[in-house]
Amino acid sequence: MYTGSISNRSRSILLAWVLPLLMLWGMIYTPPAAEAAVTGYVTRSGNQLQLDGQPFRFSSANIYWLGLDENVPTNGTIDFPTNFRVDDALATAKEMGATVVRSHLVNSFGCAKCIMPTLGNYNEAAWQKVDYAIKAAGDQGIRLILPVIDMYNYYHGGKKTWTKWYGYPDDGVIYTGYEFFSDANIITAFKQHLSVMLNRVNTYTGVAYKNDPTILAWETGNELGWYDNPTQLKNWTQQIADYLKQQDTHHLVADGNYGIADAHLTISSIDMYSDHFYTWGDKGLSVPVLQTQANKVRNAGKVMFVGEYDWKSEQFGTLAAFHTAIENDSVIAGDMYWALFGHNDNYGYVQHPDGYTVHYPGDTTFMRTQAQQMRNHAYKMRGITTPPAHGIPGAPTITGSTTSSGKYVLSWRGSVPSDTYTVERSTASSSGPWTVACNQCVTDNQTPWTDAGSTAGAATWYRVKGHNLSGIAGAYSTVYAISGTQLQAPGSFTQSAPASGATSVNVIPSFTWGTATNAATYTIVVADNTSYSNPVINVSGLTSTSYTPSSVLANNKTYYWKVTAVNSTGSTNATNSGIAFTTVALPAPTSTVDTFDGYASDAALQAAYVKNASGNTFTMTREATTKDAGAYGAKIVYTVNTTTSYAGAVHTLGNANWTGNTSLNLWLKPDASNRTLTIQFKETNGELWETYYTLAGTTATTVSIPFTNFQHPGWYSGGNGVIDLGSIAESNLYINKGSGADGSGTIYVDSISLGNGSTPPPPTTVIIDNYESYGGSNPSVLAAYVRNTDGNAITPTLDGTNKSQGSYGLKLAYTMGTPNFAGVVHSISQNWSGKTGIQLWLKPDGSNRTLTIQFKEPNGEPWETTYTLSSTTSGTIQFPFTGFQHPPWYSGGNGTKDLGSISEFNLYVNQGSGGTGSSTIYVDDIQAY
Repeated sequence: MYTGSISNRSRSILLAWVLPLLMLWGMIYTPPAAEAAVTGYVTRSGNQLQLDGQPFRFSSANIYWLGLDENVPTNGTIDFPTNFRVDDALATAKEMGATVVRSHLVNSFGCAKCIMPTLGNYNEAAWQKVDYAIKAAGDQGIRLILPVIDMYNYYHGGKKTWTKWYGYPDDGVIYTGYEFFSDANIITAFKQHLSVMLNRVNTYTGVAYKNDPTILAWETGNELGWYDNPTQLKNWTQQIADYLKQQDTHHLVADGNYGIADAHLTISSIDMYSDHFYTWGDKGLSVPVLQTQANKVRNAGKVMFVGEYDWKSEQFGTLAAFHTAIENDSVIAGDMYWALFGHNDNYGYVQHPDGYTVHYPGDTTFMRTQAQQMRNHAYKMRGITTPPAHGIPGAPTITGSTTSSGKYVLSWRGSVPSDTYTVERSTASSSGPWTVACNQCVTDNQTPWTDAGSTAGAATWYRVKGHNLSGIAGAYSTVYAISGTQLQAPGSFTQSAPASGATSVNVIPSFTWGTATNAATYTIVVADNTSYSNPVINVSGLTSTSYTPSSVLANNKTYYWKVTAVNSTGSTNATNSGIAFTTVALPAPTSTVDTFDGYASDAALQAAYVKNASGNTFTMTREATTKDAGAYGAKIVYTVNTTTSYAGAVHTLGNANWTGNTSLNLWLKPDASNRTLTIQFKETNGELWETYYTLAGTTATTVSIPFTNFQHPGWYSGGNGVIDLGSIAESNLYINKGSGADGSGTIYVDSISLGNGSTPPPPTTVIIDNYESYGGSNPSVLAAYVRNTDGNAITPTLDGTNKSQGSYGLKLAYTMGTPNFAGVVHSISQNWSGKTGIQLWLKPDGSNRTLTIQFKEPNGEPWETTYTLSSTTSGTIQFPFTGFQHPPWYSGGNGTKDLGSISEFNLYVNQGSGGTGSSTIYVDDIQAY
């Protein structure tokens, strides 16, 4: 869609500057603790998008201007939208049911405020506006689809900007510049720009764009086309899509072609295809055209979404019918209308002249009807048949006043999701009494508003509140005073804690300050320098006089902090703004976690190990007999079952320093339950790490587990992925049902310490996988069982029905043809010494194809055996190691199975004596016996 005002429809060189820029950025910028507001990446499984293993569908808006805008101010100046406008529009989208927004956020080239004003020069201010928009979207729980280039030469540039940079003449036509798709130098330079974009670290969240789950997909462009050379356009699309996938393993890629090109459906690196539905080409809201496009994508095994549509014109079909067709076709993951605008900074809504603008809840009766249709549809796409009640409006902001004909004329900035406003007046004081001057009688389109009951020149105070479509009122605005009684700027106040010169301050400090009279909000900034460049904390809009950050400050470091009180008149810094404090030094390294000798009673022990209230029964007491050393160990009596399959306790350490150690050790007497002991620790930034030990046998032993064996829990996403042993907040113990049965048990633990040990001899059997440790999360299983991309299609998911025991088994849905094999690779680190073979529970499919069970040593030497899938009867099968041999395609290794160190366990299906086609097998309880 064309976003400007020209018309409604017309829409090795860089390497020398990219690498030095990236190096400089890495040297001068220290990002805050990496944290995105949304979690989990949206993935594709065949014709369906998924989030955390569940179908993911959406309906939403295009908000193209989030990074750069040509609408405000109205004199045609191209400028950054204010943070208020970004927040307001995204909050409006959320109120309308949106979980995804499409935006031209990252494709601005060739203007003064573009991301890249001139070839090879980036605009940090523009990047930071992009950073803010991504952060703001995440704060609203909204994900983004981001085209990376534009077909047209818009106000924010497009492909033609690049061709002009490389010396190609400008013919004055906004959609030419096709050399962008064919010039090898331009393509190389554009890829290098994409690398800069993907590796950009958000200055608000500390998360690189390529690692931010707020981004749903990169779109190769907006309405791209080269109708005289479609083959070259396909080649370009494949190059760019392949490059995005190579550089960014998390995000989906959408085809930016205008319409669904048949030739593009074979591009393996494209996940999603879209079309734009406007009245030209007899398309409009045509359901038959929609279904034709959807069927092409369905047959290609991919996902479709409607990238833009005209919500107003219904000559080819109604909006309701169009929405119903989308809701009923699962291959269509979502749709976005063109285009949403929110409130202006001063009053009213932002206006745009293309005829497709949506203001919510609507400027006209027709727009209001269509807006509610779009809201209802958005919730249906999320599986919510009845949409929730309308949100409660936020507080408006009175922005100014004038006089006209002896009356006051009032302006205010609207609030989401207000439909009407009530205005109250006082002629006595800022605290009333109040007279209702207008009871739900004015909308955002009727401001500035004249108060017919006022007298210009008289001291007057106003306050305004919004009402939603149900008539429910929200918060009042800050009181606004006129006629010589203007609200004063916030009064003086002081910062309290940490006090000036304070030392040994906690790395997660609690900041407090006094109250400033007339303050509406407060802003706090913390940095390690007096110029406050690259602040580690920069938070505004606080309404209380305290703040505790979510991120951890560095140990033994001096920081400066300042608080500013803000209201509609102005701002006031604290009288002692800029005072300094120093955080606590890193604690001395320790080698002891707990000996259990320091607790005076069972109650003291239980106070130190706090039961997880969401888990099953877990009781910890001192034990004087069954122990390792000293006076006491710990006795743990627990219960687990199918309903609540875990039990455990949290042990807070504060801020322990485990550096210099390579393993965590503990003395353990198991209970032969084959349940799983989970040993977990948490860093002070909240990042969790854990490992697992099967409670086989009853022989007491000292277990020594390398930190390299610890990983994130299956249900956890976050952190920086690096174990920081210098800052440990918790050391926790859990028992999971694992491969064991429902019931109760008792284990004994003692002498939890740190050292440089290695994995102990394995228990009677080694659990390779029983599929209970993924928290029911299919994305976690997909991450653990990685498809061999040289083979055919195969998808591993959890299955709660076809299993041996426990809550889950593994379902392998595969396709056989060309190639004639499909398989998954599962990385492990296990010791199978003393074992005689592998056993697993299997439910075959009667296909006469061949299941290959394979393991691999760290040196790459593979061993495998096979099993014919000739029946459909489930059961446990044993495969002695004597039956494992090298694959016929392998030559190398030392010819000896080194069972003491296994790095992979893999499963393959080969065509064997079976035919082509698709099928499913089920696997569970894989053990080395």
